[in-house]
Amino acid sequence: MIAAMSQTDNLEERFRELEREVMGKQQANSQTHNPDKRAEPEFVAVSQGVDVAKTGLSSLIAWVNNLTGAAKVAAIVMIGLVAFAILNFVFKLVSFAISIGIMALVGFILYKVFFEPSSTK
Repeated sequence: MIAAMSQTDNLEERFRELEREVMGKQQANSQTHNPDKRAEPEFVAVSQGVDVAKTGLSSLIAWVNNLTGAAKVAAIVMIGLVAFAILNFVFKLVSFAISIGIMALVGFILYKVFFEPSSTK
């Protein structure tokens, strides 16, 4: 009984030590790798957004890798469906913008041809 409690305490202490080590490495990396200090504010915002996306994606990948069996397959299928739905939405937005642009161009040409007063000399 006492041996089991000492093993649990030992595991907790090892976990805390590992956590301190990881946090120390993350702080060291953030201090040494900061190329955005002299960059323009827009680029800093984009870079921070990319970093947030990378962090979210890596945590999602880690979560899926921790799953087992059918849960892993179901998670991968659902992530794929969501990704395709987002991609479909973006393509629809782009095609809508192109269609509106073409209609505006046709409307402008029709206005120039039929409704603009002609200059007769």
